[in-house]
Amino acid sequence: MMSRAGKIAGILLCVACAMPIAAQTALPIGLEAMLALGTDEDYGTSRFTAMAGAMTAVGGDPSAAKVNPAGLGVYRHSQFSVSADCMLMHFWQNEAATRGPMYSRWHLAQMSYVFALVHPERLKGIVANNLMISYSQRAEMTRSMTLNDRNERPTTSTDWVELYDDEYGSRRDVDLHYAMNISNRCYWGIGMTLEWMNIRQTLDRWEYQSESRRSTPWTYDLKSTNLGKAVGWGATAGLLVHPVRMLRIGASIESPMVGRMRQTNYYTEQINNVIYDSPDRNTSWKYLTPMKVSAGLALQWKDHGLLSLQYDMRWHAFTGAVHTARAGIEGVINKHLLLDAGYAYTTAYNAQQIGVGFNYVGHWLRLGFAYQHRWSTGMAYEPLYYYHVDTYRTAINRIVVTFQWNS
Repeated sequence: MMSRAGKIAGILLCVACAMPIAAQTALPIGLEAMLALGTDEDYGTSRFTAMAGAMTAVGGDPSAAKVNPAGLGVYRHSQFSVSADCMLMHFWQNEAATRGPMYSRWHLAQMSYVFALVHPERLKGIVANNLMISYSQRAEMTRSMTLNDRNERPTTSTDWVELYDDEYGSRRDVDLHYAMNISNRCYWGIGMTLEWMNIRQTLDRWEYQSESRRSTPWTYDLKSTNLGKAVGWGATAGLLVHPVRMLRIGASIESPMVGRMRQTNYYTEQINNVIYDSPDRNTSWKYLTPMKVSAGLALQWKDHGLLSLQYDMRWHAFTGAVHTARAGIEGVINKHLLLDAGYAYTTAYNAQQIGVGFNYVGHWLRLGFAYQHRWSTGMAYEPLYYYHVDTYRTAINRIVVTFQWNS
C-alpha cells in the first residue's frame, strides 16, 4: 500500500500546478503535459491588458515587445515602465455544496527599461537600434477544491472518496530584447528569456470501503505535500512591417521553455489508524513548455486610433494545437487621453476575457489604468481511477496601473 500511495503522491504533483487557473484540470498525467495545457495570463502594462494582448502588430509597448520583439523598434526615445497588478479570483464547482474562496493578490506585473539608440535625422537605412531589459509576471496559479464521490460501480473496491487539493504556483521571467528599425518600414527583433517557476501542492485524500466489500470496514487517509522549483530558458523572434501609414503587419515565434524541475515530496498515510511517514523524496527531470506563434495586423485611422486583430497558436506534443483569437481597439479621446478595449477567446477550456482601460499621454509621462475580466470552464477528475467527478468554473478580475517615464 505504501508504494501505491507513493505513486499517487508523485502523480498528484501534476494536478494543474504548472498552469494558470483558467486552464487547470485534475488529471493524473505528467508535469510536462500540464505545462502544455497551461495558458499565459496577460500580465503586463495597462495598455496591453486592456487590449487583451492583441499587440503583435502594434509595438511601442514593453509588454507588446515581449510578445513580438520587433515592436521594440517602434520606440523613438528611451523609457522606464513599471506596472502593478491586483487580481481577484473566484472559482466554484457545479456539484459542490459551497462556493470556493475568493483570492486577492498584488503583483509587480512588469518593470522594464528601453534603451533607444535613434538617429532622428535618418529616413533610410538603420534608423534605430533599441534594447530592452525587463522583468514580468508570466502567470500565477491558485486553486483550492474538494471532490466528493460515491462510487457504486462493481469494477472498483472503494465506496467513498473525498479529495481536498490546495495548489499554488507562479512563473516569472527576466528578458533581454533587441530590435532594429529599417527606414521606418521594417522592424525585426530577437529576445532571450530566463524563467523561474515555483510550485506548492498539499493534498488530503480519504477513502472508505464498507463491510460488504470486506470482513470489516476499511479507511485510508493520505496527506501529501509536493514542492517544486524550476529554471528554464527560451528565445523569441519577430518581424513587423509598416508598408503604408494605416497598416502594420506583425508575426513572431516563441520557442519552448527548456529547463529542469526539482521536486520534493513527502507524505503521511493512515490505514485503519496505523500511521506511516515517508522520507523526503527528491527528484529532477527535464520539462518543455509549448511553442507559440503569433500573427496580427493593425489598422490605423490617421490620429483617431487603431484596430488590432491577432491569432495565436500554441503547440505541444501532448495537447496538439491550442488556438486564441484576439481583437483590440484604441481610440484617441483628445490630445492626451486614449481609450483601450479588447477581447480574446481561447479554445482550451473555452477561456474568454474582456478588457478596458484609459491612458494619459504626456510629453515625458504616461499613466495607464485597465480592468480585465476572464472566465473559463474546467473539469476535475478523480486522480486514482481517472473518471470525471465534477465541473468547475473560474472568474478572474484584474486591475492594472502603469507608470511610464520617457527620457
